[in-house]
Amino acid sequence: MNKEKYTSPDYRPDENTSSEIELLNKQKENLSNLNLKEAQLKNIYLVDALMENCDLSRTNLQNASMFNANLSGSNLFKANLENANLTNANLENCNLLGANLSNTKLKNVHWGEDCKVINEIEADEAYKNGDIKTSKKKYKEAEDIYRTIKISLQSQTLGDDTGTFFRREMTARRKQFNKFSTARIGSKIIEITTGYGEKLSNILFTVIGIILLSMILYGIEGIKYGDPINGDRIIGFFTEDAQKFGILNTIGNLFYFSVVVYSTVGFGEMLPIGPLGKSVMIFEGIMGGLVLAILIIALYKKTMDR
Repeated sequence: MNKEKYTSPDYRPDENTSSEIELLNKQKENLSNLNLKEAQLKNIYLVDALMENCDLSRTNLQNASMFNANLSGSNLFKANLENANLTNANLENCNLLGANLSNTKLKNVHWGEDCKVINEIEADEAYKNGDIKTSKKKYKEAEDIYRTIKISLQSQTLGDDTGTFFRREMTARRKQFNKFSTARIGSKIIEITTGYGEKLSNILFTVIGIILLSMILYGIEGIKYGDPINGDRIIGFFTEDAQKFGILNTIGNLFYFSVVVYSTVGFGEMLPIGPLGKSVMIFEGIMGGLVLAILIIALYKKTMDR
């Protein structure tokens, strides 16, 4: 069967298109660069199909079997993929804007480097070239696509993948803000410190970082310690206490105090003595409650189905 007619820009799908394309795939034909715009391919069997750079915009692929299909670079704009099986498929650089992914099986899909869709890649390129208007439009498209994928993955309890696309969604949203706006800077800080609440490594790094930074600041000004054995002491890096009891004892006490403040336990035997220590204590206590709550949620997501 000649497949050349399907590559013509003027080709218009008909009632035989689905069976003919299915037959070509069974014959192991390369189905790349086909023009199947608005084709009715419901229930089609395209397992292991090689369909790179195809125009599948507004195509009905409802209930299609496309396990391990290579759709890299294809246009799936507003394609109906409801109940389609895309397990192990390659969707790198596909345009999925407006695609219906209701109950679409997306397990082990290859999305490309960092799971970036083509719309965000184009937005990055436009931004580098100084075309801010186009970049914002493309970032908005990418945000919508990431949200659609996230919802589909979430319905299938694919937790790790859901978290990945939630982060990509938030990143695309952030890039729509003006470069030095408060919203963009704040969003970037949240990404670095918590990975938008999805990355345990970032959250743990933030917890340790806040505790150690606060410990250093407490040590600069000093804290009062009601030692039941040696009496009241002023613990700090520049006090006589450090010389008397040793720097390791000082660091250990400061670290202990910082952990107690961060965890909001507050035993009361140690107290800040100046404005710097009091300010740090307020900041650390508030951040401790917030970040620990985010950590608990992140742990729950990692251990339970979403």
